[in-house]
Amino acid sequence: MRTTGIIHAGLASALTALRHTDLFAVSDSGLPVPAAVPVIDLGISYGFPRFAPILDLILREVTIEAAWASREVTTENPEAATLLTGNLHPELLDHEAFKSRIANCRFVVRTGEAKPYANVLLRAGVPWT
Repeated sequence: MRTTGIIHAGLASALTALRHTDLFAVSDSGLPVPAAVPVIDLGISYGFPRFAPILDLILREVTIEAAWASREVTTENPEAATLLTGNLHPELLDHEAFKSRIANCRFVVRTGEAKPYANVLLRAGVPWT
């Protein structure tokens, strides 16, 4: 039994299976996800769990080499924008372009976040330089 880190079996398994350049996303409760993309749904209620702590846990476990977010986050959700730009420096896309890239994900981690545009697309890196 794990003693630290992510203990959600489905999420831990999905993160462990990532390989270099695989795409996955962490989303708010409302991001539309194509039916073919698996969703690891952590949402219990609107607002719980929030986007920030889930993203923080994931970033402790996975090497990330690139990130993308919706440009609208900067005006519509400054809290999420600060979190994303402070940790990941994502390339900002218009929301429609961002949503179209979700189809290329190995999986999406859905949180209960109830504030708009709290979404990030991540590309897995390698833990060595």
